[in-house]
Amino acid sequence: MALTFTEVKSKKDWKAFHKVPHLVYRDDPNWIAPLQGDIEGVFDPAVNDTLQDGEAVCYVMFDEGQPVGRIAAFVDHARNRLQEHPIGGIGFFECLEEERYAFALFEKARAWLQARGAEVMDGPINFGERGKFWGLLVKGFDPPLVQENYHPEYYRKFFEDWGFQPLEQILTMKGATREIPVDRLRMVMERMRRRYDIQTLKLDYNELPKFTADFCEVYNAAFSKYGHFKPLQPAQVIKILKEAKPIADPHIMTITYFDGKPAAFCALLPDINELLRFAKGKLNWWKLPKLLWSKSRTKQFAAKGIGFGVHPDYQNKGAYAAIIDDMATERNMYRYPYMYLTTVRAHNHEAVSVYKKLAVHVDRIHIAYRKPLKEGVTVEPFEFTEPY
Repeated sequence: MALTFTEVKSKKDWKAFHKVPHLVYRDDPNWIAPLQGDIEGVFDPAVNDTLQDGEAVCYVMFDEGQPVGRIAAFVDHARNRLQEHPIGGIGFFECLEEERYAFALFEKARAWLQARGAEVMDGPINFGERGKFWGLLVKGFDPPLVQENYHPEYYRKFFEDWGFQPLEQILTMKGATREIPVDRLRMVMERMRRRYDIQTLKLDYNELPKFTADFCEVYNAAFSKYGHFKPLQPAQVIKILKEAKPIADPHIMTITYFDGKPAAFCALLPDINELLRFAKGKLNWWKLPKLLWSKSRTKQFAAKGIGFGVHPDYQNKGAYAAIIDDMATERNMYRYPYMYLTTVRAHNHEAVSVYKKLAVHVDRIHIAYRKPLKEGVTVEPFEFTEPY
């Protein structure tokens, strides 16, 4: 019987879309189902601004009436206007362990993308934010953090045998907070305080407009040189912080100022993914009290880094040391014995260099792949620094 596809449009379709990974990972104790609302939000114009000038589609694939795979495809027209070759993306790929299923899903996505002018195909990636759901897990098959891709090992062969080529290496770095060389960093701070008036302010939900404006000033200056860059607006950050408020800890979300000017930021959140295991992807209103009750009883979490940046004017001036000096309190080190710094691009030497000064190591690796869809287009991968 031929494989059939259903485009996801109704609640029934979404139910089938979400069912696929439960079939793939039913015998995998490490997998934690991502929240269905987080995934559906990627394809909701009210949630994802990328859809203002972009398109996306989700498919479920069936074999003899049973769901056996799924895939999403998307095009960011606004960003493609700045690219040499228009890019199409695929993500949220899940598939039972059969090559013909995987190849059929890839072909379905390719046809949709080429019909919209794509000349290269990237995946598995997210439609929009690069800080979540990005890359194929190839090393470190441990329970995932919130909004971090987790995959079975056989997916890698599917991608590479179909013709995807490695494009960029995405690192998740892990460190024990008590191993951070705080004393050495504080010596740096003592020298810097002789030259600058340095202050580090914690997140205050009563002062969101100033916090987010300063955050964006540093972020946009720090990352504008990268090809994927898209300016961040304060309204976007306010939206993210309001959504994160139930779990946010202001003690681990800070901005450092040199002589009153925003110089660096560090944004971490308690990783509550293990608490979400019971929800099986469905965090409904009647399950929320259980989550909050579990959180209140949990004394320790891993801290997941969602952003770190230093303004170019203050690089090599101890800005990162100022942030660590402020955050390395006994309270924080007890509550967050481990920290994870996620979606670190291996070719971002500045970030990798700073993070390694914090005594972290590469804990897991994801790969974002690219496949040319047009003759003459070649893949020029970014620098890889870690074996996998």
